[in-house]
This record gives sequence, C-alpha cells and structure tokens, in this order.
Amino acid sequence: MKQAEIAVQYLDHLGTDLTVANAARTSFGKESSWDEFPGMMNKRSLKPADANLIRFLATGFRTKDWDALLDEVIDHARHGSKGELTEILQGYKKSAQHWAPFGHPHMQIRMKLPIFLARQFVKHQIGGTWSEESRRYMSSEPEFWFPKEWHGRPEDIKQGSEGRITHMTWNDGGDVEREEIAPIVRELTAQQLHAYMQMVEGGVAPEEARIVLPLNTMTTVTWTGSLLFWSRVCNQRLDNHAQKAANELAEQIAAIAQPIFPVSWAALVGD
Repeated sequence: MKQAEIAVQYLDHLGTDLTVANAARTSFGKESSWDEFPGMMNKRSLKPADANLIRFLATGFRTKDWDALLDEVIDHARHGSKGELTEILQGYKKSAQHWAPFGHPHMQIRMKLPIFLARQFVKHQIGGTWSEESRRYMSSEPEFWFPKEWHGRPEDIKQGSEGRITHMTWNDGGDVEREEIAPIVRELTAQQLHAYMQMVEGGVAPEEARIVLPLNTMTTVTWTGSLLFWSRVCNQRLDNHAQKAANELAEQIAAIAQPIFPVSWAALVGD
C-alpha cells in the first residue's frame, strides 16, 4: 500500500507587489517603478511610498492612522473596558479596505492532498480556478495519507479536535475493547484498496470501482488564483481552529506566496 504526504508545488505566477501598487495608481493615471540598485544585478525593491500604499489598500489606514489605531488598541487592552475595545475592533472591521488591486496578481500551484482535505479547500471559489485529477479515467493504484498522530473529539464544540490519543474504544457487537488506532485504519484502508484493485482488474469501470476508496485517498489538483484569493485561503486555514492537516497545507501555500509578494502578503496575511 503506497503512502504519500501532503505537498504543494509552485508552477507559475503573474505580477508582483509593484503590480498591486500600479493597479491602485491607475485611477490617477500614474505608474510607479522599482527602486534599482546600480552595480547590483537583479537587485531591486519596492519604493517606500508603494509599500505604504499597499498597507493602506489592505487595512484602510494610512501609516500614521494605523500606528494610532495600534496604540489605541494596546491602551484599551491594558486599561480600558472590554466594551470599548470591542467597539474599536468592530470599527476596524468596517474600515474601507480596497481589494481590487490585489485581484490583479495571480499564482498557480499544484497540490497533492487527501480527498477529504480537497473537499474542504475547494469551497474557496471566488477568485480561484480548480482542476483535479479524476478516477473516472484513472485506474492506477492510488496512494493514501495517514495522520502522524490521532486526536480526541472536544466536548464543547461540534468540530475540531484536541488532545493526542493512541487508542479507541471498539465495540463489534461483543466485548468492548480498547485497541490501537493506527493499525485498524491501515488494515481497513488496505482492504478497501484490495477491493478497488480487484474490481478494476475484474473489468468494473473505474468511475464505479472508485466508490469503495476511502477519503484518505490522495488526489492531485492544479489551482490558480489571485493574490487576494490566496490571502483569504490562508487566513482561514492558518487559523488555529482549522484542522491540523489544513494548517499544514496552508503553511505550504503561504511559504510559496510570501516570497513572491512579500509586501502585499505581510499586509494581507502577516509575516
């Protein structure tokens, strides 16, 4: 049985931080350029004015206003009331942010991930295009993903996990036993793989044989989206409430996007 890991591969991109700044400057009929460093081949950086513009686009605040907001938040967090701090943060959420310039740069990646994770990430639709391999047409032996550790179900929420566990209570209609989780999952996956390969080799159409495969079967996706799109994907999936596997995938996406769009990524997602 073949096992695989979650992996993200860079394919292509269009645009840079300067693309964002110049898209915003279009309204005024203006265009900026890179700061070049004479005598240093391929060495360039974004001008401070363009970096400040990008932060303004992402937050809705000019530099001095942003610093004033941070000081106000810190002061109220230390000395103010919860109600006052809530009012400030709600005001920030309603501030005028300018998203259109971040829709011009694009990035394309290829991901290898388990089906259950693909079904979570494909929910991100606006600004992205998703193309996925299909076992309607493929009959090769699939690969599978297994977590490195298992976690218990939290009592106070309907989703998520907490606390590492190694054994589960198992009741097959007879005596209740506690068994190690990993070997059970691997054995069940092996049985489903065997059934799938037997069906395909026996002449069953791959599009029907695939129904016996588990959700940890690996799939491959080509995904293209705008810079704004990728920031939304990562902001949601890097959140500590997201599934650990989703965190891992988002971290790999962010590791590709951040060096390509360093100023915009810091403004939209963080360093």
